[in-house]
Amino acid sequence: MVHLLLEWRPALADQVDSGGSSPLHFASSDGDRTIVKAILRASPPSTVYKKDSDGLSALHVAARMGHRRVVKDMLRSYPDAAELRDGNGGTFVHAAARERRSSVVSLAISNSMLRGVLDAQDRDGNTPLHLAVAVGSTGDVEALLREGKVRADVLNNDGHTALDLAARSNAGFFATINLVVALVAFGARLRPQRQDRLEQWGGRDMVRKGIQNTSDSLAVVAGLIVAAAFAAGFNLPGGYGDDGKANLKHEIVFKTFLFLNTGAVATSMLAVALLVYGKASSHSDGSWKTFAAALHLLWVSLVCMMLAFQAALFSVATTRALTYGFLVVYMCIFILQVRIAKWLGPDTRLRTIWRFHWKGRHVDIKRQYPFANAFVVNVYLFTALSLLVPIGFEVMFLLGGRSIDTSS
Repeated sequence: MVHLLLEWRPALADQVDSGGSSPLHFASSDGDRTIVKAILRASPPSTVYKKDSDGLSALHVAARMGHRRVVKDMLRSYPDAAELRDGNGGTFVHAAARERRSSVVSLAISNSMLRGVLDAQDRDGNTPLHLAVAVGSTGDVEALLREGKVRADVLNNDGHTALDLAARSNAGFFATINLVVALVAFGARLRPQRQDRLEQWGGRDMVRKGIQNTSDSLAVVAGLIVAAAFAAGFNLPGGYGDDGKANLKHEIVFKTFLFLNTGAVATSMLAVALLVYGKASSHSDGSWKTFAAALHLLWVSLVCMMLAFQAALFSVATTRALTYGFLVVYMCIFILQVRIAKWLGPDTRLRTIWRFHWKGRHVDIKRQYPFANAFVVNVYLFTALSLLVPIGFEVMFLLGGRSIDTSS
């Protein structure tokens, strides 16, 4: 229908409504590439450069809605449209960064002809990096810094760098820390100011509230792990002999089960103690440290319980085929764990965290963002502990196979 209308009266493509929106604005908003291409063919070049009453061109509208292919088609037909500014002086990259449209931001980054647009400033002096930080989009921030090679030291009209805006963003605790780590890793600096007048980030209050809200739930989880491990300790795999001792007491896999089960109990009980102490502590730094330690211990207890369950199954497995079946099941569980950890874990890549650790100026950052360094250390520790799972699976598999060979 659109094609027929444009063939009948091409001038329709250049008409606007009371709000200044042209058919190209509406098509760009919907993301319909077929209609957009038809309008571009039928309309004069001036249609692409028309702005609505809010100062938005069709390119800005497509970028705001995250329609990457529409943006790409428009830039292919009219490359100089990338220089169009909205009512606030922002480019289409500003519009995409403000709305967290990572696909459009990555499109601009991948086009070498648009490198100048990446560092463009609007009327407030904000670059796309400023806006990405303001909305807490860690992925866009890291992409702009790593692949876009944008400047991280640009001051806006208020005299703020992108790193200054991290403390003012509406992002949560971990999102803000992710932003700080990514920015510092690529050389971002705070605005020049006296250190005694430095406004410290209010993350301490977030930490205190977060600990108060989650400590009870984590303590319940730790208690459940203790109960399950205690029950497993009295219901041993293979049962008991007439002498009251375990039938499999001489098996290596069974001894491994006892060791892991004991580890699950010990780490869970210690986690409960740390959670109680941290909740009662009035010092935010001490509360944060004990809470982080409790989280790691709780993760260790979960890993120990998972591996203990595997050891229990391997200790009673009668065939190698059954052992391989257990391995397949646990590898599926491990893949699921990796996906969940990626979903719930930090947005910042490990190589960016490594770069922060070696190239960041931690003295200045520690004053305003005191939890940034601790966050990096805990990410390293969590990653190391997570590696225990595949290693433990492999060890259990080898021990289980050896046990079956010995018994046969």
